[in-house]
Amino acid sequence: MAPNAEDLAKRLAALSERFTTLAAALAQATRELQAGIVPSEAVVDEITKIRTDFVEVRHRILEAARSLSITVPAISEVDSLRALEPVLQTLVQTIATQEKKAALSEARTRVMTVLDRILTVTHSDGPNFASLVQCLIKAKETRQAAQDPKAFDSEDAPAFLNSIPAFAALLSIIEGRDAIDDDKFAVLDEQVTQAFGRTLAVAAARGKLTVGAVPAPLTERSAPPAQKEPITRSAAAAAHAPAPAAPSRNIIFTNREPTPPPREPVQPREGVLTREPVQPRESAQPREGLLTRESAQPREDVLARESAQPAADQGPQDEAAQWWVSAWARWTQWKGTLAFDAAVKEELGKYNYVLSVPIQKSTDYEEGLLSYGYSILLDHIERRFSGFVNKALNSLKTFQPGTAGAPKSVGAHLYNVLVNEGRLQEIYPEFVKTVLLAAVPEPGLWTHARILESTTETRIFTHPSNRIGDPEHNSQRLTQERQRFADHRFPVVVSPITARFFAIAADLREPRSIDVKLVDGRSDSDHAWLLTMPPVGRADLKSEVLRLFPEGTSVPGLGRDYATLWVAVFNPDPSTEKKYELTLSLKQSAATKPSTGTFRSAQSA
Repeated sequence: MAPNAEDLAKRLAALSERFTTLAAALAQATRELQAGIVPSEAVVDEITKIRTDFVEVRHRILEAARSLSITVPAISEVDSLRALEPVLQTLVQTIATQEKKAALSEARTRVMTVLDRILTVTHSDGPNFASLVQCLIKAKETRQAAQDPKAFDSEDAPAFLNSIPAFAALLSIIEGRDAIDDDKFAVLDEQVTQAFGRTLAVAAARGKLTVGAVPAPLTERSAPPAQKEPITRSAAAAAHAPAPAAPSRNIIFTNREPTPPPREPVQPREGVLTREPVQPRESAQPREGLLTRESAQPREDVLARESAQPAADQGPQDEAAQWWVSAWARWTQWKGTLAFDAAVKEELGKYNYVLSVPIQKSTDYEEGLLSYGYSILLDHIERRFSGFVNKALNSLKTFQPGTAGAPKSVGAHLYNVLVNEGRLQEIYPEFVKTVLLAAVPEPGLWTHARILESTTETRIFTHPSNRIGDPEHNSQRLTQERQRFADHRFPVVVSPITARFFAIAADLREPRSIDVKLVDGRSDSDHAWLLTMPPVGRADLKSEVLRLFPEGTSVPGLGRDYATLWVAVFNPDPSTEKKYELTLSLKQSAATKPSTGTFRSAQSA
């Protein structure tokens, strides 16, 4: 059971026990009233507390169920523990099903990762090394079997999984033979010998095999060996990227079939996939692979010179444009097969805080896998400026790092192309809007802060750290009206070409009004979108999105006309971070307590 569902089950069980205890206390209070004795204040307080806790648990269970696309009854129908328990049971069953699917997907990813890297192994003496040829043929056959959608559907593990440890052992010997102790080396050597023969095991032990070079096609082994080209940092970035369906005329990837990027970080030596906490890594580890020029006039000299520059000269830029390589490779895989909305759901379903991380720093998160999510930005630009991606790639023909005022790195150059040719500052607000509409309510977006408004209290949820993507929350509970119906201010630093998201949800009997105000330093700002989501079961209401007015916007009807208000604060400046302050002011009733000052109503707009 997922930790969230387990926690909800425990809280519901605790509530049930408190209901039983309270029932006994009320029975005692009834007897005391009949005897003329005034009930204890503790009984009255417990009634209030238990209702507040029930409302919160109900909201969390229903919200979790909706996030998994589970159909839930209206809040008014879930007025007891008995009505809430079936929803929780369905939630638990759905999570269990999804965990099983995730485990199967993870197993497939492990297999494909190992086999994809095996298919890049070459022999230093040329492509005609018979035992390696047989190994590559077996790897390709195994990979084809693993691509069958039904291969992992049965309860029993597919037979081809038995060969994966031998492939992983071969990779371990090739890459780490000098660092492996004798006992472990003997085990690995035995695995390789039994699976592929003694000849290949000896070649690996002697350092004759290399991972990451471009192998000649298996059908053309008689061709003479090609001259080896240098492996650059840019080449390393392409190793785990899926091969494009239609490569550029000037840049090609390794000749293997396209595969989606792994969901979790890969440990290359052991060929296994392990799950690690979601946090930025200290530094990006180079990946193996080879990015080469197809023509007789190679441009690896650009990438090689750029990679050789001192880090201090390159500044914070991604020195080999790994973010571009990953996003571009991912885009070439799904373009033409996925609509933009579907691609957004797929990418944000993996990491829902993509838009909060600067694109050039996206390789510093999730072992570099976060950068694949920015394929949706390339698609957004390409749909508006057809041919933009090819134009950006072709610009590398004449690019000379650091000459005549040119950027000092390929990453900086491609970012400039993104900004200038893609008119990024102009189109970024619309990009945030389209992502917001596609991602809400499912899979949702990582929020900088959230507010849960109920009849008796206001809960404000923030994060204990400033780390983007932090899954933990701090909760502040407000019960006094002067605290609840006041200005709630959220200072936030937004990096160039990123966005931060806020959400206000309600469980109310009477509607609220929300005043939204954004300030950039001392100036009013309209750099935000407001999205209202209707309550569940209200087919007569539709989602509406509105650009924030500079003087502020009042959005009445929370809890009646809409259940959740999303606020997307964005920074369209490509080079300067913004220090915003977002103010969210709750009003008790739009009808009895109208907004004052300069706020403009969303209804009148």
